[in-house]
Amino acid sequence: MLDRWHQLVFSFQRCYYPVGYRKGAEAERELMRMLWERGVAVVRSAGSGSSYAPDVVAVANGRTVAFECKAWSREILTVRREQYEKMVEWSVRAGAPVYLAWRYPRAGWFFVPLEYMEERERYYS
Repeated sequence: MLDRWHQLVFSFQRCYYPVGYRKGAEAERELMRMLWERGVAVVRSAGSGSSYAPDVVAVANGRTVAFECKAWSREILTVRREQYEKMVEWSVRAGAPVYLAWRYPRAGWFFVPLEYMEERERYYS
């Protein structure tokens, strides 16, 4: 049974969005709006791609969850090894899970826990 936090976050796994949005920053802001409308406190980390911080950090009911946003139309979600390792380190230091928040065109949002990613030679998928 999902606890209240996961019900808040995952109740919109397959939300639809305007097709015109293409930039990652727009996807991050969209995710923030969706979470905020569900009563979750959120903050976006500007320029997070080159730092250790995830794109969006959400807090509700005393729980923290972070999201690394990906907005692309490839059929397979991939993350560079270096970025994956930074997300794992952030998760350990913060004591909070990190999810890949993948916005797929005309299908909506999908949330992938880091531990579901498979290790490849230069990336995780």
